[in-house]
Amino acid sequence: MRPIYDALNDEKLKKQTQFHMPGHLRGRGFENFEISPEIDVTELFETDDLHSPETVIKQSLDNAAKVFGADKAYYLVNGSTAGVLSMVLGFVSEGEKIIADRFCHKSFVSALALSGAVPVWVKPRLVENGTMWSGCTIEDIKKAMEDNPDAKALYITAPNYFGLMEDVGAIAALAHEKGMYLLVDGAHGAHYGMSDKLPPSIISMGADAVCMSLHKTLPSLTQTAILLTHGVHQRLEGALRAVQTSSPSYIFSSSCEYAVEYYEKCPKEKWDALYAAVKKYFPEQLECENVKYKDFSRLNIKTKGSGFKLQEILREKYNIAVECAYGGGVVVILTPFHTEEEIKALRAAVDKIQLENDEIKIIPFEARCVKSPREAFFAKKKWVKLLDAVGKISAEGIMVYPPGIYQLLPGEEITKEAVDAINMLIEKGADVPSVKKSNCLIFE
Repeated sequence: MRPIYDALNDEKLKKQTQFHMPGHLRGRGFENFEISPEIDVTELFETDDLHSPETVIKQSLDNAAKVFGADKAYYLVNGSTAGVLSMVLGFVSEGEKIIADRFCHKSFVSALALSGAVPVWVKPRLVENGTMWSGCTIEDIKKAMEDNPDAKALYITAPNYFGLMEDVGAIAALAHEKGMYLLVDGAHGAHYGMSDKLPPSIISMGADAVCMSLHKTLPSLTQTAILLTHGVHQRLEGALRAVQTSSPSYIFSSSCEYAVEYYEKCPKEKWDALYAAVKKYFPEQLECENVKYKDFSRLNIKTKGSGFKLQEILREKYNIAVECAYGGGVVVILTPFHTEEEIKALRAAVDKIQLENDEIKIIPFEARCVKSPREAFFAKKKWVKLLDAVGKISAEGIMVYPPGIYQLLPGEEITKEAVDAINMLIEKGADVPSVKKSNCLIFE
């Protein structure tokens, strides 16, 4: 009995047009990379050690740092999650403040629980008539810094899930002026810098540390990522050894290496061809008003109806799989491995689908932080009906997945406004893993 294997080899799934991660598109991106059990080995004299590299892995990491323009590079075989955990553990201690993007990935909240660092939240601004969010503005970040001059670091998501990014260079300069480290979750921007039509490489803009998911947009296996730094930070290296497996996969490490080589050598013409296809079929995707950087390879296809319904129809009727749905539409990831015919077919399918006017805007409700994420993690918890949880403290946090961004953080007070917003998302078809049959976890 092998139900997972059978699902992965289902013929309909194999024929599905894929507009989501991983970036290698079912192997299309691999030209000279053979995945075989024969190279699945342990730490040998000949193969070096990821946690203490001295020979072949060190050579590979030194080259990766050079390619991306960093002082140090570290392959991550536990995804960008390992990078986020390591950055926080490596730069911020228990009780110290870290100014952070409120619409962060769930891994950052896990890092707070592990480290005991104290978050000072800054809300990103809404764009596109309230259907998407961009990053935190430099004005809001500056105010948070002035109100919290003792903060040790600033943590931002750049780019965000929509492929939008604020001026990281200006933010880095401000952070360093205030004596703070800049840590960046750049999971969705590993391909930046490969074309003059893409935003610049994130590490080139001055951050102290950036983690990027190689598997999301480059040809690399799922669960592979890279952490880049300016300067050498010993505690960060200790954190990496703590949060990553003690038996790192050589297949994953080799896959990281392949992605670095692709980044270095991929012909610019391939990105130019993708840009031309987007300009031809999705010209509205080339810009986003009042945002510094917009990634043309990340489409945010709007609908007057529910994005969750659009995702379902694309999958069931057209066998097209998108990255995720949100209230106002769907997110699509493109790479140079997509054909123009596939992009044309996506456009045709979207144009044919007619939905009732049922657009969901982002509701930026306010929630009071009562307990820290660390206190919530270790608290005694109990399940209650969501409607009965108003006024109680969320113990688990509530999010739509993907993208894994909390609607309600662990330790926040559950308000009637929050419950109404969460119930609306569930009714429209959102997947909310932490809400089971209209029940949620609260402090006991």
